[in-house]
Amino acid sequence: MAGSEPEGARPGRSPITIAWRRFRANRLAVAALYIIGLLYVLAILAPVIAPYDPSAIENVLTTRYQPPSWEHLFGTDDFGRDLFSRALYGARVSLSVGLLAMVVAVVFGTIYGAVAGYFGGIIDNLLMRLVDVIIAFPTFFLMLMLVGIFEANIVFLVLILGLTSWTSTARLVRGEILSLKEREFVEGSRAIGLPGHLIVLRHLIPNALASVLVTAALMVGGMIGAEAGLSFLGIGIRPPTPSWGNMVSAGQDALLVAWWIAFFPGCLLATTILCFNLLADGLRDALDPKTLTRKYV
Repeated sequence: MAGSEPEGARPGRSPITIAWRRFRANRLAVAALYIIGLLYVLAILAPVIAPYDPSAIENVLTTRYQPPSWEHLFGTDDFGRDLFSRALYGARVSLSVGLLAMVVAVVFGTIYGAVAGYFGGIIDNLLMRLVDVIIAFPTFFLMLMLVGIFEANIVFLVLILGLTSWTSTARLVRGEILSLKEREFVEGSRAIGLPGHLIVLRHLIPNALASVLVTAALMVGGMIGAEAGLSFLGIGIRPPTPSWGNMVSAGQDALLVAWWIAFFPGCLLATTILCFNLLADGLRDALDPKTLTRKYV
């Protein structure tokens, strides 16, 4: 019967279609994807949506510490600035830093791990010993040291976060490449004279992308949390430029009199990181090669 035929054997079903159907079956992951998409849309449209200038300071004595209301949805801070507007502009910083830092880490780590895994031998040993040395340093303290030495800006922060977080991707991709390079399609590519760099770029890396996508989704949440931590400590994105981290930091001394200053950006941070974790779980289940023949009920 057609209904009892394995999903992987049905004609006209590509692996991408199968993975998408599995992903859609995970309601939490789909909801997380929609929330992430909404947050990025709000961040992009912040200049249009924000009701106030996020850095505008007017009559501080009358506008400071106003609680959430229809006029100020998230209330105002100690300078009388509208926190909803600052949260929207802060999303642009936090979300863009997280996404761009992930791209830097994943691209560099994927190429590094692919080279180590494909060529093996002395090259593999040298490259992976360097990875071991980098991993020996606590990543967050390494970031603290680098950001403390140099003046922090968004571009520098993206590079620091990306270039201190690529090692896990490199090790993951290396393991995948070590397994894939002994397959028949790689041997066939060598037999027809295809250069090594083309074998890596056209065949090995695309076949390792499933694991990389899961790592990338987890990494975005981690990068956003790291940026928030650095900004909270005052060595990341500095005021008056808003980011969720420095907004939480600004509200820590006023928790008893103005809880909303730290509460709303803190909730946005927690929600965003949770959504990226749920998205990564959904991608892992959808892209798991061991379930390619799983039947739909």
